[in-house]
Amino acid sequence: MGLNNLLKMEKYQLSHNIFYWCGLIGIFLIGFFTADTYVPEAMGPMGGAATSLADIFNGMVYDSTFLLIIISSILALILGQEFSSRTIDLEVNAGHSRKTIFFAKVISYLIAFNIMALVYPVAGCIRESVRFGITEAGNLCYQVSKAILYSLLLNSATFLIAIWIVFWLRSSARAIAVTALVTFVLSLYLGYGMMFDLPVAFLATYQIREAVFSVTYFLPWAILVGVVWIVALITFSWISFRKCELK
Repeated sequence: MGLNNLLKMEKYQLSHNIFYWCGLIGIFLIGFFTADTYVPEAMGPMGGAATSLADIFNGMVYDSTFLLIIISSILALILGQEFSSRTIDLEVNAGHSRKTIFFAKVISYLIAFNIMALVYPVAGCIRESVRFGITEAGNLCYQVSKAILYSLLLNSATFLIAIWIVFWLRSSARAIAVTALVTFVLSLYLGYGMMFDLPVAFLATYQIREAVFSVTYFLPWAILVGVVWIVALITFSWISFRKCELK
């Protein structure tokens, strides 16, 4: 019962947070106005031109790595505010256990920010629906469901980096700076790693690209990478959160 109450409270707080709504609207507008750029090259020069909404959706998921820097920074800002405003202290004083508070925040923030990430390709599909129409509904559902599944799994790994950093630093300003730096460096390594054939298969962002580029639905390596990152980062986040001085 405690977890359900906290989840409802987290949902209420996020749904009334101006920074979250600004981020959501901003990501939608970016997706809507950049959708045309994916028509000639859906997934880069090797991907070919888009021929359907499924190609647009996959292409925008494939190319959304840069957005994770912005979205992770917004996550760090909002979650960091909970330490600045001492919201977490009030939850402890209300009698909730640390473990319940921890999982309520992890679940709520992962859901909220995965939604924000998926708004980008959805906005692009809305823009391009006039061009391509809704054709091959079966293939569209197949491709979109696969992209969403692997995005939820693998983007969660990236967002957990931000959550861990916030629990570790307990400061919005420092957490935003470190989160932006870490996600930028990982994105930079992905770009240059693919260019110079460096090992990149361990990166969640690389596995997202592999998932949307592949015609196969079940990708064991992508699932393994996502699970390993998530388990490791939840463990590190819990260790950091457990050490927080909360009154």
